[in-house]
Amino acid sequence: MIKKIIIAVLLVSSLILASGATWLYSKVDSALPILNGKETVFGLKATAIVERDNQGIVTIKAKSRLDVAVTLGFVHAQERFFQMDLLRRNSAGELSSLFGALALDYDKSIRRHRFRERARAIVNALPKEQGELLKAYTRGVNQGLMYLGTEPFEYILLQQDPVQWREEDSVLAVFSMYIDLQYHDGQRERSLGLMKAILSADVYAFLDPKGSVWDAAIDNSQHLSAPMPVNAWPAASASVIKNDAPPTISDNLSSNKFFRGNLFSNNIFSNKNDQADEFPGSNNWAISGNISSTGSAIVANDMHLGIRVPNTWFRARFEYLQNNKQVHVTGATLPGTPNMVIGSNGKIAWGFTNSYGDYSDVIVLQTSSDGSKYSTPAGEIPFTFNQQVIAIKGEKPAEITIKETIWGPVIGENHQGQSLAYRWVAHDKQAVNLTATELELAQSVEQAFDIAARSGIPSQNMVVGDKSGNIGWTIMGPIPKKVGHIGETPTYWHTGSHGWQGYLSAEQYPKILNPADDRLWTANSRVVGGASLEKIGNGGYALGARAGQIRDDLLALTHFDEKALLAVGLDDRALFLQRWQDFLLTQVLTEQAMTTHSDFSQVKSILQTTKPLRASVDSVSYRLVRNFRLNVRDLVFSELNTTLAKLDDGYKFRSIRHQVETPLWQLINQQNNNFLMRPLASWSAVFNQALQKTIEEMKTTADEKQQPLSTATWGQQNTSSIRHPLSKAVPFIGQWLDMPANPLSGDSYMPRVQGKAFGASERMVVSPGHEATGIFHMPTSQASHPWSPYYGKGHSDWEQGIASPFLPGETKYKLTLLSY
Repeated sequence: MIKKIIIAVLLVSSLILASGATWLYSKVDSALPILNGKETVFGLKATAIVERDNQGIVTIKAKSRLDVAVTLGFVHAQERFFQMDLLRRNSAGELSSLFGALALDYDKSIRRHRFRERARAIVNALPKEQGELLKAYTRGVNQGLMYLGTEPFEYILLQQDPVQWREEDSVLAVFSMYIDLQYHDGQRERSLGLMKAILSADVYAFLDPKGSVWDAAIDNSQHLSAPMPVNAWPAASASVIKNDAPPTISDNLSSNKFFRGNLFSNNIFSNKNDQADEFPGSNNWAISGNISSTGSAIVANDMHLGIRVPNTWFRARFEYLQNNKQVHVTGATLPGTPNMVIGSNGKIAWGFTNSYGDYSDVIVLQTSSDGSKYSTPAGEIPFTFNQQVIAIKGEKPAEITIKETIWGPVIGENHQGQSLAYRWVAHDKQAVNLTATELELAQSVEQAFDIAARSGIPSQNMVVGDKSGNIGWTIMGPIPKKVGHIGETPTYWHTGSHGWQGYLSAEQYPKILNPADDRLWTANSRVVGGASLEKIGNGGYALGARAGQIRDDLLALTHFDEKALLAVGLDDRALFLQRWQDFLLTQVLTEQAMTTHSDFSQVKSILQTTKPLRASVDSVSYRLVRNFRLNVRDLVFSELNTTLAKLDDGYKFRSIRHQVETPLWQLINQQNNNFLMRPLASWSAVFNQALQKTIEEMKTTADEKQQPLSTATWGQQNTSSIRHPLSKAVPFIGQWLDMPANPLSGDSYMPRVQGKAFGASERMVVSPGHEATGIFHMPTSQASHPWSPYYGKGHSDWEQGIASPFLPGETKYKLTLLSY
């Protein structure tokens, strides 16, 4: 009897499991996008065609730009709605409603910007044509979501229902790019402000150099680094430390209470060494028609971002009529927005790198004795307060209060307890508009310049070339017009002598047209000097090593085709680290050191046989030199960073990590003993410990096993980990969602920027009017649904740097969208 009961229970359980699996399969399968057939879509004025090639690259054929917007919205929603949802929730501070309390702290930090309210205001202020375009796109998104057989599969896993798209959500998608590409918390300015307040002027100038030997500006301007401080340093001024502050630098020198034991155990370095130098940005470069194989300009672009499944961008081609003329524009779109972000329209081609100009300022507030008011040029006024409610999945909502000033929200206090407010371009209506869609119709570099100066996007270096062979650079996005000596550190604004007075006009924008050497390049470092730099400012430029290598690659040839420019982007030579390799061989791996440390002889043997140094997957030398440099950097500045972080939690070493290469190199070469925070008794001890740590890390595998140093390659460390946001939460499906883990060439200080889950989010090389010979590839794929026939297609081309076509291929799927 018991046996029969057990069998019956097992049969019933099996039936329930089978039914559940069948139901889940059916639900997930129903979430696939429609690829073929005919559907009637509200909002279309005429029939539109959606063609997809073997990789899912979309061609939209429509009678008007508004119908393109409807159709693009439809396709984006069908393919990428969950990713669009993450973008809007990310900037609105609404991730907790999807993921629960895990996201609450992040949501709180973002809510102070009140981006949803700002997005609504921007939508209401858009010019009529842009407003209509946004409405058309929104209609398309919601129609695309409706036509899915069920909610996108991610919502099935999260047990949530998707929320319909609103016009303001497209603005929020752009705000997410602001958060990704600029500081939303004043981190760099606060860090520099603490350093300037605590350190003597010569020490601050030394640690915040204005230039270096790596400068590679396109106008050939050079800025010098500061000399090494002569006196013992660092030394703190007691007048700038509040009475109840943590111990000062001087205290730390005597007690060393902040730093004991393992010199690498402190958490002020926010990333592990293998990812420490990631830098959201990009490379772009162009050559004029004078030296191109096509006679037109050729523009190359790769935008560096965190890489996940699916990719940030969605490849598309638009074909539509405008003023009775046919428009063809091809490139990459951002799901959530209706425009072509980068690409070519046959007349011009354009691409971007993050500008890293100064588009925000931290303001020190002078407050009343009771803290209820603050001083302004118009006198003392009370703070205003805004209540926010954050929905949390599975819990009661959280309520927060945002404290605000006429300049922006209060973001915290400095080391002296003074309140700080934040002035940021992203808070103004100029931050976002759809003016960039005009690039689809631009005929020349000069027209593109005018569009760039009126566009509302996170300010970018735009490099553009046209069919006539012209090339140019300018800033695309709003540039604030600043008055007074605001600089790079927090200042008082209440006297009226410092502040912003609107934004630069198109005529005032910096620009370079047709340089004499027929070449342009940008790579997140300083692009120009002089009056142009004064307008743009310094918001934390990258070191110029990457830009300089691109420049030198371009100057090494006299004639180019698209493949030659792609080769520039795939250059993984470690020119930046060659001097570190030489330093290791001549200054660290001495006879005495090799006698004391048994592994050092093998290190020297490996390094001596490797020239030139490359970030190739099979290189042990590159991994040695690269990680040695990072370990030296972290060790040399360890006590200083620990102390600064204790003084002010707004200090983050990561925000200034690139600029310290210059003083670091001076320190380790001059080896003066006046640096009082050297963590060990001698410089040789610092170098030996850093190298020993490097060796120990390399000999320990990811699964904590030991291996010979000779097998510890760069590819082993730099193995891709490109994952879907939900794969960790639902491990049993991760193997179908994530991209294969493969070793990758490239790193940070070279054109081929590549980390485990960071790097070129696309690579594009195209000559306007010659798109058929253009090149485009991107990681992951077009699709977000793992059962899509083109899920993951094209990823291997990106991994291997294959010159895959810019234009969509032969049509494999065709969907006809009919108007009502």
